[in-house]
Amino acid sequence: MSELEQPDPVAAGSVLRIPATVNHLATVRSFIRHEAQRAGADPRAVADIVQAVDESVTNAILHGYRGSDGTVEVEVDRFGSSLIVRLRDQAPPFDPTQLRAPDITSSLDKRPLGGLGVFLTRELVDAVTYQHTKEGNELTLVKECISPPGGGKC
Repeated sequence: MSELEQPDPVAAGSVLRIPATVNHLATVRSFIRHEAQRAGADPRAVADIVQAVDESVTNAILHGYRGSDGTVEVEVDRFGSSLIVRLRDQAPPFDPTQLRAPDITSSLDKRPLGGLGVFLTRELVDAVTYQHTKEGNELTLVKECISPPGGGKC
């Protein structure tokens, strides 16, 4: 790894594992908010990443596990000015990066209910990647705008 690829020790490798139930979403939001603030993210970036992670974890729980037992792992790292959040689960494989963007120009009464979580996540973060590993699904969300060491603005 080059020097730029080394994780910042401020938030290197902070991990939360939760049972795959919506009862634990508040814990996920609190964890992400705390880790993003600790990493130096500006308030807008904190709000965006908290919302994006909440949407993604909710999707894994409701649409991935569909009520079956499982866990969701949330890992937070900082690389340079980026906050990296990796979400891991063992639900059936699903790549949200392959979904087409919804038609948000049609009237509300003509659109299906739901289906905007992945779209919202893409809008809130700077990069979304997916990979299926032998351990399961891994969704990576990248949010820019962490204050440089010594202060300053993003």
